[in-house]
Amino acid sequence: MRADDTIVAVSTPIGEGGIGIVRLSGQDSLKIADAIFLAADGKRPSGFKTYTVHYGHIVEKSKVKRQNAKVIDEVILTVMRSPGSYTKEDVVEINCHSGIAPLKKILDICLINGARLAEPGEFTKRAFLNGRIDILQAEAVLDIIKAKTELSLRSALNNLEGFFSKKINEIREKLIQVYAHMEASVDFSGEDLSGIRSGSMFKRLDSVKSEIGKLVSNSNQGRILRQGIKTVICGSPNVGKSSLMNAILKESRSIVTHIPGTTRDIIEEIVNIKGIAVTLVDTAGITDTNHPVEKEGIKRSHAYLENADLILLVLDWSRKLNKNDLDIMKRIRGHKKEIIIVINKKDLKKRLDIKKIRGFFSKSPFVHISALNLKGIDILENEIKGMVWKGKAPGNSFIGVSNERQLGILRRSFLDIDEAIKAHKSRLPLDCISVYVRASIENLGEITGHTITEKALDKIFSEFCIGK
Repeated sequence: MRADDTIVAVSTPIGEGGIGIVRLSGQDSLKIADAIFLAADGKRPSGFKTYTVHYGHIVEKSKVKRQNAKVIDEVILTVMRSPGSYTKEDVVEINCHSGIAPLKKILDICLINGARLAEPGEFTKRAFLNGRIDILQAEAVLDIIKAKTELSLRSALNNLEGFFSKKINEIREKLIQVYAHMEASVDFSGEDLSGIRSGSMFKRLDSVKSEIGKLVSNSNQGRILRQGIKTVICGSPNVGKSSLMNAILKESRSIVTHIPGTTRDIIEEIVNIKGIAVTLVDTAGITDTNHPVEKEGIKRSHAYLENADLILLVLDWSRKLNKNDLDIMKRIRGHKKEIIIVINKKDLKKRLDIKKIRGFFSKSPFVHISALNLKGIDILENEIKGMVWKGKAPGNSFIGVSNERQLGILRRSFLDIDEAIKAHKSRLPLDCISVYVRASIENLGEITGHTITEKALDKIFSEFCIGK
């Protein structure tokens, strides 16, 4: 792989559809377009102005006359010249009919004429390497692609617009100023350097430490916005778990019957609950059984409970607690997970011992519903929202950590500043303390890409799709 290669990829999902896009980027993009595109007006792409769109056909080369070449597809071709493109290179985008055959054929023709198939995320990687965006903005592109709710999309757009980068750069600049003062104090220790006071420097460090600490403490909000939460619906057979899932999804996703043990496998769906992407998991009813299929389903249910962020324990209002109910309550109480007690079938006559249940879950909220009649579902969704955000839901202006890479770097930077402050309190010399400050500066540089290794770059962009 070379940075001066011209790369090509299909930038839309493969499949039947109205429009598919094949994208070229690199110094030979217009040359390749000249070889494969016949414009309706007879002009060549190399003569087109930037930001112009042209109608024509993609063709295969003819040994006799180019005009007699075999037509592959009717297309719209867009030209974006360097440096005013996504990659800051010459870019050509071919809008063709979407389908496996036309997209593959156009891609093949581009490759035959000198392009190379792009690596995952290589278009965005070139945008970074050519200085159009930093690493935080590049990761925001991936967050936009994967956004599942309007709030997660807004957060990703804020990062793409550079608001988080600006915050990190401001913190980094403060540390650079402190570091410069420390170095000056060491290098010119015998001279009067007015304006440079040890106390002032460490007040700044303490302030920066607080700023980074706030970003770390708010990182869980960023994780939830990006990844959502895994919520497991559990309970004894026939308490209404599948009915609850269908009610939340507003569709019949799980099979519902009066026969216990209908759900024998795990069913997963992603749903937007009050702006939160919730992976909802309907598990097999947990009970003692000798049926091999049911036993496997129950085994998987326990595994999902171990990894859940939130558990919805469903109990039947019209039935007394049985051994299965008690065993499940004892088991999930030890998971130390967020738990909401969902009392289903509220439309029927009460037989459930609520007081006994509260003895197990004194701090968990109780929500009464009728999944069959869709009563109480909105109350449950509000309870989920409140439990996730704990009264601190991020607004549209939220900026912050969106992945583990960023969080790990911030934590290292925080610890370096903390060590510098401890060293100052222990009266260590400034040249020793400055080592920690410099390390923190370099760590923060990794977030935006000021200081980053090729290996780290490869890991970041490997998560992207090939066409982006």
